[in-house]
Amino acid sequence: MSSTNVKRGKIILFGDSITQSSFSAADCGWGAWIADRYQRRADVLNRGFSGYNSDWFLKFAATDEGKADLFDHDNVKIVTVFFGANDASDLELNPRHHVPLDRYKSNMKEIASLARGNFGED
Repeated sequence: MSSTNVKRGKIILFGDSITQSSFSAADCGWGAWIADRYQRRADVLNRGFSGYNSDWFLKFAATDEGKADLFDHDNVKIVTVFFGANDASDLELNPRHHVPLDRYKSNMKEIASLARGNFGED
């Protein structure tokens, strides 16, 4: 056993219910697969929020609680961002979740910028 203090890397999964349920063993979720694949090399943190669209995620990210929950992590090596299922809801059938395409694109850029700003460019 090495005596050096090497911190295990982290992989953070940002997204909606598809990400939230990605740790479902019953469904062979992709988040669980990543955790299995990187076991002992990286900790996988699930930050999926069922029902959220990219607007709601950014509102949460702007709060003190959101900043702590989403970005108060060191040694982050990989960040995934999976939003769009709720954002793409039909404006007339589901206006609560719908995000216009131009704003969705802007939101994705802002989320990527937040990840880079908090975890680095690498």
